[in-house]
Amino acid sequence: MQTDSSHYQTFQIYDNYKIPSSLHDLLYQVWNSSYEELYEESIEETISLEELYVKILNAFEDNNFDSLHYHYLLMAMIMSQAVLPTIKAYLPDDTRPQKVYQYIDNYLENKITLANSEITTIINELFLHPSEGNQAIDEALDVFKNLLRVIDFEGAKEALLNILDDCLEGYAIFPGSQGKRDLFNWWLLEVVPAVWCLQFPETVYTIKGLQDTKNTQERLNNR
Repeated sequence: MQTDSSHYQTFQIYDNYKIPSSLHDLLYQVWNSSYEELYEESIEETISLEELYVKILNAFEDNNFDSLHYHYLLMAMIMSQAVLPTIKAYLPDDTRPQKVYQYIDNYLENKITLANSEITTIINELFLHPSEGNQAIDEALDVFKNLLRVIDFEGAKEALLNILDDCLEGYAIFPGSQGKRDLFNWWLLEVVPAVWCLQFPETVYTIKGLQDTKNTQERLNNR
């Protein structure tokens, strides 16, 4: 069933995202279904969103294992950009996201890898308190904790799955049920095809709505 969403009422993938027919068909099947986790009613059985995320990520693994880590990192970066306005809304002077990006830049530019134990130490140093007292900001900060974990390939897939859960089902981008399907469709129709092509999507969905990403691509150029 086609869902009623404000920006993505039709199945349309931008022409500049050249994806194989197998992925195109998978994305259409996913788009054309409804999901309880997105507060939708369905008369037919569907897989859970977590199973769906794994299925789509497995398509990347089957395509090119050598570039798989970069695909994971790129998707995690895109989703972290989506939650930045949430963090700024609650904690406008918080510098932790930029510190996390410094570690990402060190990995991308200088190939400085971090072991899982090192990442855990960094997270414990940056994020001293387990909770800020609000689900939205807690889950938004959790995205950045998991962005650090994506640096370690061994834990990258699990960390990315946690990011998708915080963003698409949780409150990291915006709370409640309103707009969840539209947000999900943005990930499905823009983020997934863009990451497949190792590109940044043309827009990023934030608490403020769709934002242009023209300048954001600069961080990932020439990597």
